[in-house]
Amino acid sequence: MNVGSAVTNLIKILFLLLLILVILIGGIFWFDHLGLINYKRFIGPYERYLPSFMKRGESAVDEPLLIEKEFLVKKEEMLLQKELELELRTQELEAWDLSLKENESKLKEEAVSLEEEKKVLSEKLREYDNYKDNIRRQAEYFTSMPPTAAVERLAKLDDLLAIDILRQIDTNAAEAGRLSVVPYFLSLMDPERAATLQRKMTKVGYDSE
Repeated sequence: MNVGSAVTNLIKILFLLLLILVILIGGIFWFDHLGLINYKRFIGPYERYLPSFMKRGESAVDEPLLIEKEFLVKKEEMLLQKELELELRTQELEAWDLSLKENESKLKEEAVSLEEEKKVLSEKLREYDNYKDNIRRQAEYFTSMPPTAAVERLAKLDDLLAIDILRQIDTNAAEAGRLSVVPYFLSLMDPERAATLQRKMTKVGYDSE
């Protein structure tokens, strides 16, 4: 047997061994697919030494799953970020709503206070109007009385009330186009009281001393 024949036989033997190995691995793939054996148990530890065409295509199958998983993870992160932003926005709106309610409460309190002040002012204006009406009637009453009787009654009044009545008598006389009887009333009064009333009548507001 020459060298060439020996090499040819060796190649045939190697080819047959490789074919047997391929058939064996293919059979293991098939039995693993049928669930009869565990591929990882028999071939898994030695798979890295096999040619690429003999390796199980798990990486090719797993790659889309990994991409999908990464996409889902990013999607989840985006949803969490949006949820956080929504929560922060909700907190801001709740704080704004609380501020509006506090301002509304303050405005209601101010409205109630203003209404109370309005009532007090209205009451004072009504009292003032009643006082003015009373002074007007008193002035007409004193004017219609005999001067001596009018002076006697004026002498019993406090200074401010007497001054308001005398002022109203002056006003009524001016509106009617006649002379006022106030100077005559003062001439009939006690000189000291008349001087006091005249002095106070010249002051704004008729404040008593």
